[in-house]
Order: sequence, then structure tokens, then C-alpha cells
Amino acid sequence: MPQLKSTFPFAHLFWFLDSTKLDLIKDRNLIIHQTLAYGTMDDFKKLLQTYSKKTLCCEFQKGGRGLYLPAVLEFCRYLLKVKRLNHKTKYLKYDHLSPA
Repeated sequence: MPQLKSTFPFAHLFWFLDSTKLDLIKDRNLIIHQTLAYGTMDDFKKLLQTYSKKTLCCEFQKGGRGLYLPAVLEFCRYLLKVKRLNHKTKYLKYDHLSPA
């Protein structure tokens, strides 16, 4: 079911597509990663109101396909209490910036 732009709380983070066509269930991986990578703490709070913490952790651990700066990735891990990530470099926007 398409979301109306005025009711979709993360529309400002999806400048690159028509956010009215996003579905909170089908597109949750994209919505969660885009919001974690580019959103504010208020956006994070809205994520917690929209999805369970278990869902956020599960989707986060699936990988973000080069969306995250290293500091943002570590902050998201801290917020979600994720201890380990497999293939950490696939999350990073610029993997050459990754700490050794």
C-alpha cells in the first residue's frame, strides 16, 4: 500500500525516489538503512515507533550496501547494541576510510 507523502515520516530522507511509493513492510530494509545512515535522532525515534527493536537489529545486520561512514556505522551499532557485523566493509560508504 503506497504511503502518502504527508504521512510517511521519513520522506525527507528519500530525495532520490518517489517516497509515496514506499511500503513500510516491503521496503523496510531500505527505509531502515537510509534512516540510520542519514537521519537524525528524531528519525531514529520514529524508526523505533514504526518497527520493533528486533526488526531494526535484524535488518541492520543484513547490511547497508555502502551507506555508512565509519563513525555513523559504529554509532548505529551502539544504539542497536549489535556486537559484531559480518563483512563490515560492505556497510561502509568509503571502505578506504575504515579504521585499521
